[in-house]
Amino acid sequence: MIFCNLGSGSKGNSTYVQDSGPALLVDQGFSVKNLLLRMESVGLNAAEVGAILLTHEHSDHLRGIGIFARRFHVPVFMTALTYNAVPRALLKNVDVMQYMAGDELSINDLKVKTFHIPHDAADPVAVVVTGENRRVGIITDVGNEVKYLREYLHDLDLLFLESNHDIVMLDNGPYPLGLIKRIKSRVGHLSNEQALTLFKTLPLDGRLRHLILGHLSEQNNDPKIIRKVFQKTVQKIAPKVQLDIASQNIAGPLFEL
Repeated sequence: MIFCNLGSGSKGNSTYVQDSGPALLVDQGFSVKNLLLRMESVGLNAAEVGAILLTHEHSDHLRGIGIFARRFHVPVFMTALTYNAVPRALLKNVDVMQYMAGDELSINDLKVKTFHIPHDAADPVAVVVTGENRRVGIITDVGNEVKYLREYLHDLDLLFLESNHDIVMLDNGPYPLGLIKRIKSRVGHLSNEQALTLFKTLPLDGRLRHLILGHLSEQNNDPKIIRKVFQKTVQKIAPKVQLDIASQNIAGPLFEL
């Protein structure tokens, strides 16, 4: 299985997953030109994408979805509630496949388990994508470290997990009070400490090899802080796990699992 986050943050999000068949894009929040440059930089071919799954309707996950779907003639999977929240013009002449949060989807040769997460969107989901021998979890835009997530995050080879902000930086940064409260709310984004708490509750069975932390706030977080928060705990409870931090500005690295 191939996994590559093509960029993660408030300016755009998209992740590429492929087993032996067509690839799946989880979200597409970049311009098509930008996305194609990112894919080319890590040796990926957009023509191999067979479908897109939209996790929720916020523009940083949605912005380029319609243009990409029309250009490459691929369907877009989203929940019915998310579909109702997306501007119709974005989905003109797009083949939309609706599902319900909690459904397990068969998308080409991939099994995609969807599950609802707390976030201020119509019907936000996270996913676990399973190929023939590998499983990856993708969880971003989640407001708190709800315990039920551990039910889905077992037997993973790779986990892509939001670690959005440092509390001290957020409280003392440039954001207005209303936005700070929204980010810290139960339907906002995970802080570094909340992401670590969630990670420590997972059923770590020795299979997990990669933990990638993403959706970093450019204003209210720093990779150095994240590594300081996570490194000792990861080394202690999951010493075989490689820790990486996703970038807003560039794709990669590409993982062959």
